[in-house]
Amino acid sequence: MRKGIGLIELVLAIVVIAISVMSVPMMLQQGNRNDTYSMMQEAILAARTKMGNILSYQWDDNARDGNNTNGRLRALDVLGGDKALDRNDTYYPERRIGHVYGDLRRKMMAAVTYPKNSVDANFTDINDFDAQESNISWQGSATASDRFDYLDKELKLETHLYYVRDTLPVGYDYNDTKLLFVLDPSTKFPITDTNSTNIKMVELNVTSKAYPAFIFRSFSCNLGETNLYERALP
Repeated sequence: MRKGIGLIELVLAIVVIAISVMSVPMMLQQGNRNDTYSMMQEAILAARTKMGNILSYQWDDNARDGNNTNGRLRALDVLGGDKALDRNDTYYPERRIGHVYGDLRRKMMAAVTYPKNSVDANFTDINDFDAQESNISWQGSATASDRFDYLDKELKLETHLYYVRDTLPVGYDYNDTKLLFVLDPSTKFPITDTNSTNIKMVELNVTSKAYPAFIFRSFSCNLGETNLYERALP
């Protein structure tokens, strides 16, 4: 039997090697796509967590009855909102259309009270997150186990608060059994504007060098809160 590699075997080996080499860029490209997808999922999760944290704060500092931490949240009067949502004392005192009369139901302040329309460093309402920036990054030469498992080391979350218009589309009113309400981000204006409405928009800008920027938006309404029955202590 003749030893050595025949021409056919050699050609087949070259073809196999060539196919393998050609697949390397595709494998690398797919790996990069997987990393980008993972980083985007990380960013979405971070943005959702941040948004959930912001929305856990009260609508406005002035919404707390008695202006203290134990007071009940009330609906506030606004200057630039839909007039149909203004307080209507002929309907029920301290209430507007849609409020149900009852001691434990949502209602407004006893006296006309407008939103604070300011931003401070106390982080006591959602306004205070306006123009706040969060960066997920690391510096230094620590090992991966000493840092965190984020693939994206340049993730930035920037928060902005706005008012948006709260008027119903033409042809609808609050006496209808069905309503169409459109939350339009294009109608936004600064949260510090005294021409307040009943809807605030939280806008979260997410940027990174690894993928295109995207925006998360959520809306918070001037509703106040219901009271709850509590079991009396023995």
